[in-house]
Amino acid sequence: MSKASNYMPALKFGHKIYPEDIAGMVGLPHIGDIYYVDGTGGDDDANDGSTHDNALKTVYAAEDKTTANNHDVVIVAPTGGSGRTSEANSIVWDKRFTHLIGSAAPVSLDVRAGMSMGSTATSPSFTLSNNGCIFKDITIAQFNDVNVLFSLTGGRNYFEGVHFAGIGHSDAGDDTAARCVEVEGGGENRWVDCTFGLDTVTRSTTNATLSFGGVCERNVLIGCMFVMFTDNAGPNHILIENNDAAQRYLLIKDCLFHNPDTASSTEITEVIGHTVSSGQYTNGTVMLIDSWYNGAQDWADGFTHIWFNMAKPDTDEGGDLVIAT
Repeated sequence: MSKASNYMPALKFGHKIYPEDIAGMVGLPHIGDIYYVDGTGGDDDANDGSTHDNALKTVYAAEDKTTANNHDVVIVAPTGGSGRTSEANSIVWDKRFTHLIGSAAPVSLDVRAGMSMGSTATSPSFTLSNNGCIFKDITIAQFNDVNVLFSLTGGRNYFEGVHFAGIGHSDAGDDTAARCVEVEGGGENRWVDCTFGLDTVTRSTTNATLSFGGVCERNVLIGCMFVMFTDNAGPNHILIENNDAAQRYLLIKDCLFHNPDTASSTEITEVIGHTVSSGQYTNGTVMLIDSWYNGAQDWADGFTHIWFNMAKPDTDEGGDLVIAT
């Protein structure tokens, strides 16, 4: 078998191929600049992030170096600890076609690469306001008294194996405005194999793990896990906040909604709540396909535009019930 060094002059004369030279292995056919982040060994002041040996310390600093529409990639590649950076500032990810990927086992729950947002990273702690971005194999966590962890106002973004570990403080758990993720006008986004929420902090009021507000069209959730722990029946896993918040459709497929079915956790009233008068979705449909819940009384209450392909406990949601064969 021939050697690559026989055909590549740089290798023939002793030069090496470094990881940053083959960073297209992150799964993109084309990439721009690469910025490495290591919360343990990195340095925002002394390093430029161009290699792992020269890594930055925070995602905030890395995002600031990226260029919109250049297909830049920020790679969180930890060398110790929890794998998460300590972010003192709120992050606004506002550059189109700019991607954030963790270098860790793709477990989708407490991924050992990502960010811990500090108490000064105010609500929302992380905002994605542009389009065409990929977030993959990371944890975004907020364990302080901050209401909203992640706000999405952009569209056509892709999330895979991301753990949105929000509402991580008891005071946030007691606040009706608390959200792990809020989608405010973002459409045509897709979440695959992601985890939303925590079951280590008690939630005690009518807040939501994931909410949709504004005009949100054609969003898709596939194979995701929603978790909570409660001492109140009011929290929702998903909240629809107006008639356009599920415009055209919101597709939920193969997802699990879990609230521990034990005496120590309170059964919630409904998995999917709404703040819409009479429970009408005049401009869209929620479609539930092959999904399950535990620790709730019902999927929803009073909805007229929610469709199933599976059995449901009662018929007050309206819509059509189609049993898959």
